[in-house]
Amino acid sequence: MAITVERRGPRGGTFLRRLPRRRAAVSKSSSVSPTRRKESVLPLKVCLDKRNGKSVALSRQGSRNDLNFSSTRTQCNIYVGENFSVCLQQYFSFVKLMGDNSAGGMIHNNFYPHKKLKEMTLSIAAIRLATVPNAGGNSVVSEVLSFELFRRCFNAKLLKTEMEVDYFPMGGSITDYVCDIFGHKVGVSVTRAMKYHGEYTDEDANRLLTKKLKGVVQSTKNSMEKWEKQILHVWTTSKDTANTLTRVYHTLETDITSNTVVMVTVSTNAKYIFKNS
Repeated sequence: MAITVERRGPRGGTFLRRLPRRRAAVSKSSSVSPTRRKESVLPLKVCLDKRNGKSVALSRQGSRNDLNFSSTRTQCNIYVGENFSVCLQQYFSFVKLMGDNSAGGMIHNNFYPHKKLKEMTLSIAAIRLATVPNAGGNSVVSEVLSFELFRRCFNAKLLKTEMEVDYFPMGGSITDYVCDIFGHKVGVSVTRAMKYHGEYTDEDANRLLTKKLKGVVQSTKNSMEKWEKQILHVWTTSKDTANTLTRVYHTLETDITSNTVVMVTVSTNAKYIFKNS
């Protein structure tokens, strides 16, 4: 089995798809045109320093392709970019779920960083998420990389940040950002499934999913944005944790799973996602 280029990914990355009994090849169409406009991006650490009120010089850098990747035996689509690569299992299931306002489900992928956190670059939209005030919390990095993943893999466009969304009545759960994916307006809530000591259990998964999915339902009900559906993006530290989340998810009542898409992203080599900012 071999990996071949399927199509060019949005904003400087490449989508690859694993196909049986084909030689590895990179199509000429996958190269970036020299005349193509480069998008302005900034180092992630610089953006977070700006958010924390530090005086820093914001130098601009251009993004570029990085076609280094490691093949796996899992049949999937792969996004390969400068900052990270993503293995997208169930890509077409995600597309289908996004087009059905009455359906919810769980999708899995794997996140592989190519750079240290301070060396990563951000799109202009991700810079907004990293620098504008939010409603509190210590998971800025997970939210910023969440959007960057959706943008790179699905060409998501940021519409509103956390504090730009209006709710009535106020005081309940709120979403982290609103974006456009495949022409659909969606809210995205980001969380992390982790445990510093001991095994991540079914009880841990049930507690997290129940709390976050109920919050998603409430924020959808109270939001003035009228998005079509929401995505609960869950970052996990291991495949075992992802399997636990999946097992527990299928035991939950349909009134809280609703039409929410739960995106579980496993990242074993990006500890900064799971540290408080």
